[in-house]
Amino acid sequence: MISKTLAAFAVCCIFACTVKTEQSADTSAARDSAISSAPPDKVILDKGESNVRTVDSSAMPAPVTPSPLPPRASPPSTGLTISSNTFGPLRVGMTVAEAAKAMGGGFAAPANYSGGCGYAKLVKAPTGLAVMLDNNRIARFEVRSGGVTTAEGAKIGDSEARINSLYAGKVTTTPHKYVQGGHYLTVTPSAGSTNRIVFETDGAKVTEYRSGKTPEVLQVERCG
Repeated sequence: MISKTLAAFAVCCIFACTVKTEQSADTSAARDSAISSAPPDKVILDKGESNVRTVDSSAMPAPVTPSPLPPRASPPSTGLTISSNTFGPLRVGMTVAEAAKAMGGGFAAPANYSGGCGYAKLVKAPTGLAVMLDNNRIARFEVRSGGVTTAEGAKIGDSEARINSLYAGKVTTTPHKYVQGGHYLTVTPSAGSTNRIVFETDGAKVTEYRSGKTPEVLQVERCG
């Protein structure tokens, strides 16, 4: 009787060990199979025997690329040029009211203007431009700095040779009153015209210029 009991106990132990070994092997194989068979876009976060979790990388938010800064805008150009008696829509001889209307506003007489020589208050004009008034009318245009050009393309910084070339046969050269070695290059646009363009130079290049009617355009000094 005892021999049969011991034999039965041994059989049970052997069966239990076999089942446990098979279950352990099956679980390990299932885990390894899950890992090895995971799609390439799956990321295994936990390899524990009781819990295997995956994350779908395609569902993760894409990196945000910052938008480039917009290019800095270039300063607007008026596209207006000067002739012997005009600047854009303005004309020598216009009253202040006529000039303001032609410019669409932004043109006025200076404060406490009495009607004599003075300079208009400009809002829409390019930097470096001044407009002389006399008797409440435009007398001349002055380009003291900047890149405003004449209708022929002359501008501050041009050589005396270029001015003589642009206005061939129309230039009279005289000594500058204040700049040693400098000149006034005075352009008469046509025979009998009372308008002029006067380029001031340092002897080599244009430093400023003006246009308008005589005698105001020929005056070396400004108002005041």
